Amino acid sequence: MTSTLPAGKNHKVFADNYFTSVPLVQHLKEREIHYIGTIRMNRMTNCTMMDERELKKHGRGSMDFRVNQDNNIIVRWFDNKAVNLISSFVGTEPVGNVKRWDRKSKTHIMVPRPAIVEAYNKFMGGVDLLDMLSALYKFSFRSRRWYMYIWWHTVTVAVINAWNLYRRDQKMLDPKMKTMALRRFQALVGTSLTSAGKAKKFGRPLSCPEAAPSPPRKRSSCSVPLDVRRDAMDHFPTWETRQRCKHCTSNHFSHVYCEKCKVHLCLNKDRNCFRDYHKVK
Repeated sequence: MTSTLPAGKNHKVFADNYFTSVPLVQHLKEREIHYIGTIRMNRMTNCTMMDERELKKHGRGSMDFRVNQDNNIIVRWFDNKAVNLISSFVGTEPVGNVKRWDRKSKTHIMVPRPAIVEAYNKFMGGVDLLDMLSALYKFSFRSRRWYMYIWWHTVTVAVINAWNLYRRDQKMLDPKMKTMALRRFQALVGTSLTSAGKAKKFGRPLSCPEAAPSPPRKRSSCSVPLDVRRDAMDHFPTWETRQRCKHCTSNHFSHVYCEKCKVHLCLNKDRNCFRDYHKVK
């Protein structure tokens, strides 16, 4: 992943413990690329650090560090639990402070934080946030095809990145407007991908008995995505029970119902909300 980075340009690479190892840090250092990341203890051979229990006795903010022969520093810092970091360009100094919530005193306290932790949190916040958001609404399925997990993870990351761009643009246009939740954003993306540009299938299913009554129509509670509204395909009006128009701002009622969008729209001599709702601007 760093093969395209030119050497000697003061590039800095940040990664989590999945990628980090001492040989990797040294290899990038030889290419004049700096590195910082969390590291697993079993990847640090011949390096004895203070035990987590000992750090806990000294309280939150305590730390221990080592410097190897290549001048790479390894730091173990205790917050809620011990975290191990390695870096080739930043150490423990200067030691700053970070606000933390103390359960015993039920107040915020200031905890010492080394410079290596501050630098890591500053540039790895986006990656950690992405991992957290990806775990919120995972697709729960089991498959023997291992590549399916990679595929769905790629789709999840793409949707989350799109949601972050939407939030950024929303704040630029109107900071006071409430942004859409991630779950709702995912649902609208799924509706657009499965409905936009697709014709509605007609005809009775073969397995449906003739005498069986048709189930009541379910009204969609979420808004219709623009991709579906403006695809100009199979938006047929039907006559249904009178309800409030989805497009009007004056709370008009209508019997006209769009079969595809599943919304009521005005269609009379005074108003044509059906056309305006589906028109491509």
